[in-house]
Parts: sequence; structure tokens; C-alpha cells
Amino acid sequence: MRVLDAACGIGYGGQLLWQAWGDVDAADISMDAIATARCFYPGPRYCRLDLENIATAKLNYDLVVSLETIEHLKHPERFLEKVRGRLICSVPNEERYPFDAAVFANDEYPHQRHYTPEQFDALLSGCGIQVNERWCQKDRNSGVVVPGTDGEFLIYVG
Repeated sequence: MRVLDAACGIGYGGQLLWQAWGDVDAADISMDAIATARCFYPGPRYCRLDLENIATAKLNYDLVVSLETIEHLKHPERFLEKVRGRLICSVPNEERYPFDAAVFANDEYPHQRHYTPEQFDALLSGCGIQVNERWCQKDRNSGVVVPGTDGEFLIYVG
């Protein structure tokens, strides 16, 4: 199985995916993050990728994992329309974690918005992604993930 960890950060998740499936590309916009990932989390093939400025190529993977990324993109459809294969992605739930631009104003890659479940469904379906499962993380301090959309973070499988 070919897997892409989109916006892999320092590589922890990419290495977990690599341990499970072996054939993993882990990409991030930050060369500093990629350098850290290569040093501390070996295994995946790390590369730089700006998800909003992807060329015409499709992301042909069996699985694309994009956790806590889409809310950072000004034009998330540029990334999502390129995805081919199964997608697991997550975003903050506007209903439980309301967006406040001031909170993210000093971030290098600030949040652009948060999504209600209906908005996230519409975004994905508008990009040709059929949502098959809806999960949520109840709060940012626990790892508890349950079916449904009543949590601070929405986790969708399409």
C-alpha cells in the first residue's frame, strides 16, 4: 500500500504509518520540519510539498493522511481535488472549537478557518471525495476518538 502523510511536520506520524505499511512518502512545506523528521523519525521518504501549490499531477496513493492541515490552507480544494485513493483527514470542529483568527495570528502557518460538520462534508464532496466514516476527537488533551461529529476535532474517512 502506497501512503502519503500530507503535512507530516516533524515526522512522528509518518514513521508510524511507515511501520504499519512500509511504503510511505511524508511531505511538508517546512524544510526545517523535514530535516528534523529525517533525523529523528527515519523510514518514510521525506520531501517538500506545498499543498496549495501542487502542480497538475494527481496524488495517486492508496491512502492519503492529512491530520490538522486543511484548516491552514487558504484554498484547501487545490489539495483535495488532487487526492486519489482513500483519505483520512481531520480539522477543528467550529461547533466545539470556534475559530478566532487572533489566536493564530503569530503562527507561521495560521489557521484560516474551522469547519462545522456540514461545511466539512460540503468541502470534501465538492472536491469529489465521498465521506464514508465520520469520527471525532472529543478534546485536544485526550486521544479519545469516537464515532460521530460531537468533538473538538472532526476526523473523516473518504
